[in-house]
Amino acid sequence: MKDKFFQLSVSADKPVNDLVIGFLSDVGAEGFIEEESELKCYFAESKWKPEYRTDVMRFLGHLKEEGKIGSFSVDVSEIMNQDWNTKWEESIVPVDVTDNIAIKPSWKEYNGNAKIVIEIDPKMSFGTGHHETTRMMIRLLEKHVRGGEKILDVGTGTGVLAIAAVKLGAARCVAVDRDEWSIENSLENIRKNGVADKVNLSRGEVASVAEEDFDLVVANLNRNTLLYIEPELRKRCRRGGILLLAGILTLDERDVVDSYSKSGFTPLETLHEAEWSALALRK
Repeated sequence: MKDKFFQLSVSADKPVNDLVIGFLSDVGAEGFIEEESELKCYFAESKWKPEYRTDVMRFLGHLKEEGKIGSFSVDVSEIMNQDWNTKWEESIVPVDVTDNIAIKPSWKEYNGNAKIVIEIDPKMSFGTGHHETTRMMIRLLEKHVRGGEKILDVGTGTGVLAIAAVKLGAARCVAVDRDEWSIENSLENIRKNGVADKVNLSRGEVASVAEEDFDLVVANLNRNTLLYIEPELRKRCRRGGILLLAGILTLDERDVVDSYSKSGFTPLETLHEAEWSALALRK
């Protein structure tokens, strides 16, 4: 039994949770709890190093220099194993994404009116799975999936977008992620939602996907990654196909739109929620 954990609490005046989660997952953080104005990151005593606080301060300092955030704070405290896993589970509640689609964890009842209820049990290293970018992508999927499509989900994470696409009527979905934890978690969720026969899941980069001519390509990542993999996404999206992009801070939206417009994509619509943008483009 692990008796002691270190809690590293991060807050900023603009969204940084996804960035910090990605940053700390690589150095051994075992779980995260996302609250409205604070991200709590947990380390077992055996994996904690005091320099992690310094590293996060430096990381956030760079974001401030780039104008992506203004003020921020980072605090560290020691806590006993007071079943913070239970606290994490309590922080995840069913969410009505649209009138027709809801997301729920297996340990919570859903009492709403949505016809499509997606059951997602995220690993603790992936936060709640109910991020603004996820909700916007599902709203775009609901609009653009007409039935029978072949879809590519790049950076599938918990598998929620692949699951949503199939439940909305897509014929099949190829889902890829380079993270081993993501593959493990998405496989569990895909099976749990009964769509394993229509989702082809594999670990790797988008460049490892041999197929092309996808009717719809979705990528909920981040600005730098989206700009870097633009040639790969363009190659796999058929002419006339739809590309859905998210994980973009609103202040970075113009960079992404300009880059993809220059490569032959026509912007169709943009959604905004909090400080985030999601884009729909046609090739």
